[in-house]
Amino acid sequence: MTANKMLFDRLNRQILADMIYRNIDFFKTHRIEIVSYFLLIIIAATMRFWDLGSRALHHDESLHAYFSWQLFMGNGYIHNPMMHGPLQFELNAALFYIFGVTDFTARSMYAIFGVVLILCPLLLRNKLGQIGSFSTSLLLAFSPALLYFSRFARNDIFMAVWTFALIAFLWRYLDSGKNKYLYGSAFVLALSFSSKESTYFTVGMISLYLVSVLIYRTMRRLYSQHNFFGISIFEALCKITKTLFFKLYESRSLSNISRETVFLIVMWTVSLPLWSGFIALFQLEGSNFILAAKTGSSIGSPSGGGLVIAAIVIAIAFVIAAIIGLRWNWSVWLRCALLFYVPWLLFHTTFFDNINGAGSGLWQSLGYWIVQQGESRGNQPVYYYLLLTTLYEFLPLIISIIAVIYYFKKRDPFARFLIFWSLATFLIYTMASEKMPWLLVQITLPLIVLSGKLLGDCLKNVRAVNLINLKNISIVSLTLVLIFLLWRLAFLGIDESSNNLSMLILLVLGLLLVLCGFLYVKTQVSYTHCAKLIGVTIGLILFVLTIRSAVLATYKNGDIPVEMLVYTQTSPDVPVLAKHISDIALKTGEKPTVDVDSTSGFQWPWAWYLRDIALAGYPQYGDHLPSGTMEQQVLIIHSQNQLKIQELIEENYGEGQRFRHRWWFPEQTYRNLSLQKIFTSLVDRTAWRRAMDYFIHRELSNKLSSEDAYVYFDDSDMRYFSPRELE
Repeated sequence: MTANKMLFDRLNRQILADMIYRNIDFFKTHRIEIVSYFLLIIIAATMRFWDLGSRALHHDESLHAYFSWQLFMGNGYIHNPMMHGPLQFELNAALFYIFGVTDFTARSMYAIFGVVLILCPLLLRNKLGQIGSFSTSLLLAFSPALLYFSRFARNDIFMAVWTFALIAFLWRYLDSGKNKYLYGSAFVLALSFSSKESTYFTVGMISLYLVSVLIYRTMRRLYSQHNFFGISIFEALCKITKTLFFKLYESRSLSNISRETVFLIVMWTVSLPLWSGFIALFQLEGSNFILAAKTGSSIGSPSGGGLVIAAIVIAIAFVIAAIIGLRWNWSVWLRCALLFYVPWLLFHTTFFDNINGAGSGLWQSLGYWIVQQGESRGNQPVYYYLLLTTLYEFLPLIISIIAVIYYFKKRDPFARFLIFWSLATFLIYTMASEKMPWLLVQITLPLIVLSGKLLGDCLKNVRAVNLINLKNISIVSLTLVLIFLLWRLAFLGIDESSNNLSMLILLVLGLLLVLCGFLYVKTQVSYTHCAKLIGVTIGLILFVLTIRSAVLATYKNGDIPVEMLVYTQTSPDVPVLAKHISDIALKTGEKPTVDVDSTSGFQWPWAWYLRDIALAGYPQYGDHLPSGTMEQQVLIIHSQNQLKIQELIEENYGEGQRFRHRWWFPEQTYRNLSLQKIFTSLVDRTAWRRAMDYFIHRELSNKLSSEDAYVYFDDSDMRYFSPRELE
């Protein structure tokens, strides 16, 4: 026994030593890459957590934070598709339990996911390459849309992580055929469906791609097996139909099927019951069979005879899914089903505290958003996302366009998938009736991955030490000077200080000298090398501008709607006023009484800001004015009701102070665009200047739109709240 134990200990020490040596060797081989990722994560985390709680909470953010706080306080949570999946509320409640309830912690989980997203390209390192993977992470870290919404309490950044992980598991399974990636896909799908209903778009997009691959592969096989030359179309169709019939008949046992088919089986069988609510599209108006209510407190839920139909459809979906899954591979499918339904059920029922959450998750999640499609929330023009992408994500957009051309004739399945993913996602969200700026996260993600793929393929053989020489420095310098001269020439005459003949002569002479410089350098290096260096130089300039856009949108204008990313945003006056009310509580030693006029949803974000510092009520003024003496210490009244209530409160409260409650971007600046207006602006240099003033400095010619309120205090000593000056 002693000898065996000594041998066992020696083997363990040897195994441990081998592991240590392998890790050391790996670090030595990849030390530059490891250090680069480490520094990038530190920078990205700093950018996402820096001053995270300072910006005013958006209406939606306050809803998510408030109901997370309610769950943390022990009041439970009832799944409501209007606020999407329950996962964010449960994660936030856990974070509140650990770190306390603040504006900072209300956004911290989203910032954490923003950092996790930057590491996701490592899951596709074998496809993207070492440089491509890091380039993708770099673009994810500094993307204006992804940075802004990593610091925003909405679950769109969750969806970016789940989508990336699902696609990574798809390609790892297609390459290896290992079941662990099927298990990972099932688990990620559960998290995704528990986060947001846009998962239906993701599943549909992946399914369309896989089905297209199967059809293409089958058609190529048919073409190689049959001679269609010289026969009629009818005979060709007969041969194709016969071959496909026998192919389907042979595959009825679900054995010897392709990996694409296996992934489709797993993805659809585990989630099929969640698609049951789709039949609400066929709801008959005026009948008792309501499949998805359009009004009331349970929008999207079935009622009357619709409850019976819903139960039958869900049961049939479960049976069909189980039959297919068990027939394919009962042991693997059962594991996938458990990995999907256990977390999905736990999250939707809030760990069995809300059993009805299972029903709302199975039907109402999809039913609600089918009903809401008719509402056209956001009501933006069809070119909305093209405008947003051009304004904020211009770098991955330009690189992606080049990638489409570059991979057009190359047989790279992964690159083709990334092109499909980018185009399909853009089209899906463009066609959807609801258009919001936070959905730009889903559009930006595939563009960045495609950009990283192209950069990895083009730069994989480039060595930095070989780039530093006089010829390359000359090309870069000439490119920078050329861009500067073209910029000055484009705006010559618009600025009075540069409107003179001598400046024009100098610019033309400068351009001639630069062109001569390029002609000389061209004799020393190849055209391709010169073009690549020019492209890299322009790319670096655009990357610097991308960082600048991200910083402006996130830190300078985070709650000021000169940015199109800032959508119907709570004014900075609101947290300032909330702090003022908190100071009243500290001064008096008691919670002040506050009434907030809930007209136009004004109770949000006040329900969050006043949760601990005041005794708040949320009546709706307007046609039903309060009677008797107003005894609240603070009144916040919607501006449209201020004149109606002024006489009732003037004696006790004095004059109110007007402040912005919420404000938004002046949408008239981009609505009603037409091809004629666009072509006219292309030849109008004044229009160029206005566009550049906005692009560089965010200067707007239109005033910001706002919805205002008045605040009243019953004590004159408290009236020192100073809102922003109203224009």
